[in-house]
Amino acid sequence: MKMAKGAGTDRTGGSASAGTGAASVTGTGAETQMPFSTVHLWRLKGISWVWLGTAVVCIALLAVGAPLNMALYNMALPFALGMSILHSASLGLTAARPVAGALVSLVPLAVLPLVSDPIGGAPMPFSVVAMITQVLVICVAGLRSHWMVPAVAWLGSVIVGVVANYLTMPGGQSTGAQTNVVIFAAVAGGLMMASVVAQQWQHLRVELAAERTVSAEEQSRRRLAEERTRIARELHDVVAHGMSVVVVQATTASYRHSGLSPELKQEFDDIAASSRRAMMEMRSMLGSLRNAEVGRELGPQPTLADLPQLFASARSTGVRIEDPALPDGERYEIGEVIALTTYRIVQEALSNVIRHAPGASVQVEFTVEAGMLAVSVVNSSSAVGAIMAQLDKGPHLGQGLIGMRERADIVGGSVVCTSTADGGFSVTARLPMSTSTANPKNNKENSKGSALP
Repeated sequence: MKMAKGAGTDRTGGSASAGTGAASVTGTGAETQMPFSTVHLWRLKGISWVWLGTAVVCIALLAVGAPLNMALYNMALPFALGMSILHSASLGLTAARPVAGALVSLVPLAVLPLVSDPIGGAPMPFSVVAMITQVLVICVAGLRSHWMVPAVAWLGSVIVGVVANYLTMPGGQSTGAQTNVVIFAAVAGGLMMASVVAQQWQHLRVELAAERTVSAEEQSRRRLAEERTRIARELHDVVAHGMSVVVVQATTASYRHSGLSPELKQEFDDIAASSRRAMMEMRSMLGSLRNAEVGRELGPQPTLADLPQLFASARSTGVRIEDPALPDGERYEIGEVIALTTYRIVQEALSNVIRHAPGASVQVEFTVEAGMLAVSVVNSSSAVGAIMAQLDKGPHLGQGLIGMRERADIVGGSVVCTSTADGGFSVTARLPMSTSTANPKNNKENSKGSALP
C-alpha cells in the first residue's frame, strides 16, 4: 500500500501537512479518507508540554500580579507591570538558565517594598503572588541544577525579606511582615529540599537504567560467546573427523589401490588438496567462533627477549633492578606459551613491587632444573611500603597473584608467593619447558637445579 505524494504528515517536523489532512490511498483503485486527528497539532518542533505549562504559569502570574500590585500596594503602573513581568519572566528563565533566573528573581523582591504603599492588611514585605513566584523559581532551580543554586536563591530571598523588614518598608517593621518572612522561609525551604531530592532520585533512576542496559548487553555478549563456543565444539566434533578421513583416504588411494589410471590419481590428489584447504578454512572459522575478538589480537606477543625492556621500564619508576641472565630459548627448547607465561608472571610481580614497595631493590633469577624453568622475583622492604599498603586497600587486592597462579596452572606449573624475613616479598614460579611436556609430577620441588650462567 502506497501513500500519494504530498499527503499525510510531515515526519521531520512532526506537524500536519497543509491541506485538508486527508490521505488518498492507492493500490486497490479506491480512495480511502483518513480520519482527522488533533494529536499532530501538539507535536510542534522545539515545544513540549513542559515548556507549554511553564509559559501558561508565567502568564497567569503576570495577569494576577500586575493588577494586585496596583490595587493593594498603590504602585505606579510602570513599576506594577514592570516588576510583574520581570518576576514572571525569571521563572521561565530559570527553567532554561537556572543561575541567571535565580539571580534575576531577587531583583523584584528587593524593589517591591521600596515602591509599594500597602492598603490595609496587605501582606508585606512581599505580595502573595511574589512569594508564590519565588517559591516556584526555587523549586525549578532545584529540579534543573546543582543543589547550591536553589540554596543560594532561597537564602537570598530570606535575606531580602529580613532587610526589607528593618530598612526598606515604608511603614517600618511589623509582626505580620516578620511572620510572612518566616512562613516563606519554611515553605520555600521545604519545597526546595523536596525538589533537590526529586532531582537526585531522577538521576539515580537514569544511572540505574544505564547500568541495567550495560548489564543486559554484557549478558547478551556472554550468551553469544557461549553459543559461539558450543557451535565451534559441535562443528569440530562433527566435521573435523570426517574431513580428516577424506584427506587420508584421498592421499593414500594410489598406494592402497594399484593399477589406477593417471586421471584417477590426479582426481584423488585434487580431492585431497581441496579437503586440506577446507580444513584450514574450517580451523580459521572455528577460531573466530571461539573468540570473537581474535581479529583484534594481531600484534606479536612478548617473549623472554622482551624482558630487558620490561626491566628498563621498572627502573624508570625508581625500582632498583639489574638485568639477570636470561635462559636460551633455543638451547632449552622453551615453548612460546611458556615464554609468554614467564613474561606475564615477571610483569605482574614487578607491577606489584612498583605499587606496594616503590624504591625497593629487586632480584630476578632464572633457573633450569629437571625439565622445569624456575623464575624467582624477590624484592626487599621499602620505606614507604607500609604507607602504600594502608592507602591501597580494597577487593581488588590479590587479583594479580590469583592471575599468576592461574597462568601457571594452565601450562602445568605452579606459583608460590610469600613474604621474606626482611619485610620483602618473593614470587617463585616453576613452569615446564613446553606445554607438551607439562606434567603435574614435575611441579614438585627438586633437590637441586643448575642456575643459568
